[in-house]
Amino acid sequence: MNYTRNELFSIAKRYNNLKRTYLIVNKKQAKYLPSKPSETFAMTNALAKKMWQSGVKDENTLVIGFAETATALGRLIADHFSQAFYLTTTREEITGKCIEFKEEHSYVVEQRIAIEALSKSHSFSQVVFVDDEFTTGRTLRNLAQELLKEVPSLRNSKKFAVTIIDRTNEENKAKLKELGIEIISLLSFTDDNFEEQVKDIEITEPEKVPETSKEIITVDHLGNIPNARLGYACGGINTLAKNLLKRYKNQIQQANNILVLGTEEFMAVPIYFAREIEKFGKSVVCHATARSPIGVLKRDRDESRVLDKDTSTTEYPIKKGYKLVSFYQKDRNTYLYSMNHYDLVFVLTDSKEISKGAIKTLSSLMSIYKNYNTKLIQFTD
Repeated sequence: MNYTRNELFSIAKRYNNLKRTYLIVNKKQAKYLPSKPSETFAMTNALAKKMWQSGVKDENTLVIGFAETATALGRLIADHFSQAFYLTTTREEITGKCIEFKEEHSYVVEQRIAIEALSKSHSFSQVVFVDDEFTTGRTLRNLAQELLKEVPSLRNSKKFAVTIIDRTNEENKAKLKELGIEIISLLSFTDDNFEEQVKDIEITEPEKVPETSKEIITVDHLGNIPNARLGYACGGINTLAKNLLKRYKNQIQQANNILVLGTEEFMAVPIYFAREIEKFGKSVVCHATARSPIGVLKRDRDESRVLDKDTSTTEYPIKKGYKLVSFYQKDRNTYLYSMNHYDLVFVLTDSKEISKGAIKTLSSLMSIYKNYNTKLIQFTD
């Protein structure tokens, strides 16, 4: 399947980030915008097809998904290999040996990746880095340089960078080739000026949600699941999703309009669960909270305004945005965009300890949209 720019993304303006003022908002990735699971999987399948056509082999492969936005995308790509070890970068604290690197344009610069499992495991014939977008490739280079230094067994592995959108110029492609990395993408272009495109758009900060005294969310504590931040051999996620469908089948049968919501880096299990609900015949969308503050279009502006027809972007994508307490750290914010009313909402998280503030702000937001049938599924040890 061939996609156009307009089919895949719109451009938003970052809130209070002068290092890079714009953000590419993928319409099908199930991150910032609600997405149908079938469309997310179709996009990923198209990317996997390009991967095979570009020389990637179905061999023993290390797949690395970049946090925050590509943790699910990486897991979906890993599923296309018969034998894959999946690992994500993270901004969370992790145990064991790890290396740190920088995502210099990001709102949160510091990233890390666990390497303890890599040093213990056998060598991989391929390394596939997965991100939703490469602009200069600098973050990829930062990680690859540190990874090859600390894990010598990967130096002779073939290396690919798989992405939805590639905007790297020839100079930056050459720098990646020096590390042995070839980029494979669904879309590739450099003829954009997104900084200029968002310059005059008037935005406001996502709305802060107050803590409510009435908690409307019911919580289920389920068992532990493999942790992608530490790495694991792929397999079992489809079974997990099917088991979730079986567990909540009665509630799902009674609902017509369902949301499955992930939390920050925890996006893979939600999209697989949403796909099972969709296969069951229900209308369902999936997206996730995020650490990135995105500018919300000011309400007094014409919300149907087209930004720039020449770059194939359509309407400004973020018209509703909310600031909540993070599930992962009580003194930091998380953001949720494009919320709506649903008959049934599932919120999935792998946070081990959720603060009262996180539950109360989420309850407050769900009350605003009359999402009184909201279930939080917490995967715990």
